[in-house]
Amino acid sequence: MKRVFFKFKTIIEIIEIVENAIDFFLEKQCGVDRDTIFWFMVGFHEILINAYFHGNKRDESLDIEVKVEFEDKLIKAEVKDRGNGFDIDSLPDPTKPENLLKPSGRGILFAKKSCDGVFLKKEKDGFKVQITKKVEG
Repeated sequence: MKRVFFKFKTIIEIIEIVENAIDFFLEKQCGVDRDTIFWFMVGFHEILINAYFHGNKRDESLDIEVKVEFEDKLIKAEVKDRGNGFDIDSLPDPTKPENLLKPSGRGILFAKKSCDGVFLKKEKDGFKVQITKKVEG
């Protein structure tokens, strides 16, 4: 198993640095193809942005934790924020006409469509979202 872990303050500029590091890790350390990395990163970006805006509410005193693992042709990422979380079944459907022009609400849909699994877990000190992506070949 190969793994990377980041713990950082809720600062928007750090998100791009973490994303670039994860991209590099998957390509150079794990040998994942660019197409798989692209689609994984679509979902991963949305989960990170949700942690920033919705979980930690842009509070720079709070941490975001990121763990990415690669083993047996499976990428597994966990993003933990300090928020209260949400119920995935209660999210409004972003594809309905009344929601199409809303400025948010599509992140989980993108993660579900670009990855193979999206799992949520409330923890005593925050909320964790896990995404998985199978690597073909």
